[in-house]
Amino acid sequence: MALLEKINHVLNADLTQLRFKKAVKDQALPEQFLDQLHKRRSIYRLGKRIQQSQSEIANQIQAVIESCPSPANSQSTAVVILMGPSHTEFWSMVEKTHLRHTPAPMQSALIEKILACRESYGTVLFFEDQQVIEQLQKAYPFKAERFPAWSEQVSGMAQYAVWVALANMSLGAALHHYHPEIDEDVREMYDLPKHWKLKAQLVFGSIEQEIEDKETTYMPDRIKLFT
Repeated sequence: MALLEKINHVLNADLTQLRFKKAVKDQALPEQFLDQLHKRRSIYRLGKRIQQSQSEIANQIQAVIESCPSPANSQSTAVVILMGPSHTEFWSMVEKTHLRHTPAPMQSALIEKILACRESYGTVLFFEDQQVIEQLQKAYPFKAERFPAWSEQVSGMAQYAVWVALANMSLGAALHHYHPEIDEDVREMYDLPKHWKLKAQLVFGSIEQEIEDKETTYMPDRIKLFT
């Protein structure tokens, strides 16, 4: 009888300890999630000293894009991932194209910004498939005018999700918008469908600068709770 009581005591103690550990772990999840979000920053001095392989980065980006929500599961977001010579050639093209549209007094600043992008490790180009959007408009005519705005939201979520994922791989990144001037050149360089519309360019690489604390605005007037 005494042996059975001891066994029962041990089993109950282990189960209690297990429940406690699980509770502590569950309580820590929100903080871990916020920490992941806080790692995402605009970092403009980026380099090529990374630990991950190109396939590891590409697979992670693909997995993130596939997990992003979209209206009617339309999955209108498409991406082009550039690394190595393709990344360098892309930013050389951006510089050449934008210099034609930039006044002479502003060209030196433009070249400096684009050089910083070129010195990073890679670029993710984000597109929205306009053909998918048009199909949704035909399928849901009573909501047709809303789908372009929803497409922008879908793209924004994809950009943010990839940015956070890269940050949690200890990679820095910065989001740029050098379109629409480069739209035609991008399509020709990579033989892309005409119905892919460029939305953003996210450069990434090793972090080559001190990361200062980010100031956040106290916003009691922008967060409202009703119960």
